[in-house]
Amino acid sequence: MRSLLVGLAATGLLAQWPETIPERTQFARTSTVAEVRGFMEALRKRAPGLEPYRPAGAPRATETGKPLLAWRLKGTSPDALRVYVNANIHAGEVEGKEAIQQVVRELLQGKHPDLRRNLDLVVMPAYNADGTDALDPAIRPWQPNPSESGVGRRENAQGLDLNRDLMKAAAPNTRWLLAMLQDFDPAAVLDLHTTNGSTHGFHLTHGPACTLGADEGLLAFNRRMLVEVREELKAEGMPTYDYGNFAPYRPTPDKPPTAWETYDAHPRLLTNYPALRNRLAVLSESYVYRAWPDRISDTRRFVLACFRWMVAHRNEIRSELRQAQRRWSEGWANGQVSLPLSAKLKEVERYAFEWVDPIRDAKGRLVGEKSRTRLELPSFVGFEGQDFVPVPRGYLVDPAFAPAVLPLLRAHGVQVLEGRRRPKGLPLLFFQETARKLATSAYQGTFTLELRGAWKADLQPQKLQAAWTPADLDRALYVPMDQPLGRLAFYLLDPRSTDSLAFWGLFHPALLRGDGMWGEPPRFPILAVGGGESAPTGPHSLSAPLAQE
Repeated sequence: MRSLLVGLAATGLLAQWPETIPERTQFARTSTVAEVRGFMEALRKRAPGLEPYRPAGAPRATETGKPLLAWRLKGTSPDALRVYVNANIHAGEVEGKEAIQQVVRELLQGKHPDLRRNLDLVVMPAYNADGTDALDPAIRPWQPNPSESGVGRRENAQGLDLNRDLMKAAAPNTRWLLAMLQDFDPAAVLDLHTTNGSTHGFHLTHGPACTLGADEGLLAFNRRMLVEVREELKAEGMPTYDYGNFAPYRPTPDKPPTAWETYDAHPRLLTNYPALRNRLAVLSESYVYRAWPDRISDTRRFVLACFRWMVAHRNEIRSELRQAQRRWSEGWANGQVSLPLSAKLKEVERYAFEWVDPIRDAKGRLVGEKSRTRLELPSFVGFEGQDFVPVPRGYLVDPAFAPAVLPLLRAHGVQVLEGRRRPKGLPLLFFQETARKLATSAYQGTFTLELRGAWKADLQPQKLQAAWTPADLDRALYVPMDQPLGRLAFYLLDPRSTDSLAFWGLFHPALLRGDGMWGEPPRFPILAVGGGESAPTGPHSLSAPLAQE
């Protein structure tokens, strides 16, 4: 018997499964980047299947040199559905980082054989690597935290919110993610967070992609998935609902909630971005006021419920993705397509909510309830597109801006051609600006620029404005809109998009002329090819509110 035990020990069959840092410390600490790596590498030694994952051409580290670490667990079936799980993009919201480590361990332990067989996973537990290691017990004092370590910082080392960076892709973390989306091409993306706001009766809130200009059929399917997951968890005693907050934002007994409203429709957010690529997305927001171990457990249960739904509906998911892509292609085959420049909240249903009037301690933590009121409220958990405009056949980008624009478009996977390959039989359209708003304070390190106007074929240039020559047109970047990622390309390149390269400042040298700039005016750096239009009407706001979470 002794020789048998020695032999088993030598083969690792008696080795203990590794514990996460919260498990090892009785929840006194959350994990650092190095400790996540140590846990995942210990899993690799314990059971086969888990491997480090590095997308082709992706950055290996952040600006400060922190490693960008992910792992892949391939399904044992050749038909496994590809899913990506992102955690700790806001490093003060650490529950997802710990929960996904537990989920990977359980899959390797054989606790979920159907998921192990039919899911091909890539997980990145510490996406905001700089924030992950900047642990401080003083951060987010209103949530029950690991007492010894505290939690990490929301933003990266440069002060950027990585969950607002998907379009401009300024951070290495974002460029890593864009490379992953091209290399791994998951059918669905999960992004794991913790709430900041309303006091409600849910253990966790969640959201599908609610993306401006995405395929409506795919958005509806995405929402259906989470409604069905919600009902499954409700039957198990775990109340969840669509992510949002009460309106007004901080209700009182004198001014109780009148509605429930979800978050932003911009594709700059990680949960919204995949829909412009015709992929599914899931936002998970554990309830900030629940105990720290409970928040980990709730996130773990929600992730597993999503996985079960995806495996059960994997063929339907693939069909829905194909149909969304086909609808875009057929739109071009049947004539010009249109997309919205703005969106407004829409009521999806009425729902019974519990509003908690909280008792808080000096740090803002919820330590009791003055009352708990059940209210049936309108639930605004979707968006309706507004200000639809025709999408041109393509855009030309001034060759002077190609060194900055071309790498970014390629990082997104957008097809870019030489200007000489543009359709020569279509008119060139010039942007007629009718209004603008330059931000008075910086957002994400940029003084953003919102533009209004329309594309015109007969626009008169300013006096002494630089002209487009035939050689300039041939040297320009041509981006066709009838490509698979045409929706994404439109919101990157149309100057009226409030997530465009113009909005984020890539064309500021040409578009902003201040005191002391005495030279002749430059030309507008983008042309449209085909598809003239009138200026959009309606509430295309030049002062649209930004997301609160």
